[in-house]
Amino acid sequence: MKAAVYIRVSTLDQAREGYSLSAQRKTLTEWCATRGYEVYNVYADEGISAKDITHRPACQAMLEAAYNSEFDIILIWALSRFTRSVADLYDTWDKLQKHNVSVVSCTEGFDTSTPTGRAMMGVLGVFAQMERELTAERVSFALAERASQGKRTCSDVLGYDLDGKDSLTINETEAEVVRLIFKKFIEYQSYLPVAEIVNAMGHHGRRGSSFNAESIKKIVTRPVYIGYYSFKGHLYQGDYEPLISEKDWRHAQRIVQKIRCGRRKYIR
Repeated sequence: MKAAVYIRVSTLDQAREGYSLSAQRKTLTEWCATRGYEVYNVYADEGISAKDITHRPACQAMLEAAYNSEFDIILIWALSRFTRSVADLYDTWDKLQKHNVSVVSCTEGFDTSTPTGRAMMGVLGVFAQMERELTAERVSFALAERASQGKRTCSDVLGYDLDGKDSLTINETEAEVVRLIFKKFIEYQSYLPVAEIVNAMGHHGRRGSSFNAESIKKIVTRPVYIGYYSFKGHLYQGDYEPLISEKDWRHAQRIVQKIRCGRRKYIR
């Protein structure tokens, strides 16, 4: 019997004892050795959440091998390592069944080759998804609380550098580019000409990319430039220095609204 070992940690898990990739690998390979399973391969996804399966490269490679019937079981440390989505769980399990591949959880003691194991998997899958959704709610609440206290809710803003965990400080070189973009947008009242102008002047985004109409639109509509953080449609005043005057920002928003209403053409 051949076993594919699947291990995964999210960024949060890496700091928690017992969740590390090395700990999972050791436990699962020992499990195979004591039961006489041949380890076909160890598939590892590091720093990736269990929200869904499709964005995990190692998991996708493992499932492709499973659908080619290259091994007999998928061995996991716990169902939460495999997925926290009930939809993903049942969709994947349906496909695995067609290729006679079972899923075995080392720590939870279920084996989907048996009716009881399949029932346990279903129950655990529901609770895994519930835990993911509760965690998302807690994170959302924490971010909303930070925003209400004027603390930073963004991590990458052209024109600013991070100032500790809670605030921003002006990056003067980038700030000049942002001010130029607002000035030219108010002058030309269109996104694309502004992108062409700043690109021709040799300016670029934080990651070195050229500006386009969409990136100009994103910049001129961000309230962060007048001193406000945004979170889920609400604005919260931050404790940092604005780059743009409120008068210019509101002028820019009126132009954005005209473009949105079709009074001016927004192409590309």
